[in-house]
Amino acid sequence: MRRPSSLRVTPLSRFGAEVVGTSLRSSLANEPVAAQVRQALDEHGLLVFRGQSDLKPEHHVALGSWFGSVFPLPSRFQHPRAPHADVLLRVSNAESEGLVGVGTTGWHMDGLSYATPFGVALLHIAEVPRRGPTLFLPLHPLVETLRRQQPGWERLSMRCGTGKAAVHHPLLFAHPRSPARFGVCLGKTSGLVRDRGTAQESELGEAEAEAALAALDAHVAAHAAAHTYAHEWRAGDTLLVDNLQVAHLAPPETMLPPEEIGLRVLHRVVVAGVEGLRGIAGTAAAAAAAAGG
Repeated sequence: MRRPSSLRVTPLSRFGAEVVGTSLRSSLANEPVAAQVRQALDEHGLLVFRGQSDLKPEHHVALGSWFGSVFPLPSRFQHPRAPHADVLLRVSNAESEGLVGVGTTGWHMDGLSYATPFGVALLHIAEVPRRGPTLFLPLHPLVETLRRQQPGWERLSMRCGTGKAAVHHPLLFAHPRSPARFGVCLGKTSGLVRDRGTAQESELGEAEAEAALAALDAHVAAHAAAHTYAHEWRAGDTLLVDNLQVAHLAPPETMLPPEEIGLRVLHRVVVAGVEGLRGIAGTAAAAAAAAGG
């Protein structure tokens, strides 16, 4: 399908793309534009839209419907200053303005505590600080490295939580819409399981699990040094993020007090996942990748 002539998608230097010539607010009811944006997001994983200052919170929420059902926020994530607080997460570097410390503890995907992690995150800057970027990291090239250097990890699942509330996901997974692309579950890992769901299922011991997670952290750090995209926010910026292709991180700088960097307020809407993650071991895409195809 051809993109409309007004929709121009320009790759960024490391990964992702900037989309120009499009007003998201004006395009909310334009399905051809929505279809092309979905296609571009599948291709690039991260889309940057500059100059969307007319995108109000109600439009931001409506934009989520381009990708599926907007996820309702638990009450603990609802801030009194947030418009549409039941679906719009408001984060800030000031407690009176939004939730503080969100997304600052390491590279992660959103929604791993649910059986179906979030599909897409939509970010809009409401108050722009003088400095403090949000960092983004593509997952597929990281998994290619892990599969070469840690082949046994295709058999691992990660556990999020404990007891009956625990949720498991394959550590390395195939993207549900683009099965030739792989991801890795980052964040909220409370344990690792080998060969889950088989007669050989076994929980990794504490020492072995700690060693594996330390090795994963080292791989992520090396990958981040070469592949991170640091988004410096401008007024009106709106970012669309494929949560299953791209990890993200708010570095400590974003939580410096407003007196030092200015007030930071970021609005986030997420789209509910529609299916559980599938491991990549034994898939046709994995076999082709392993063979160099």
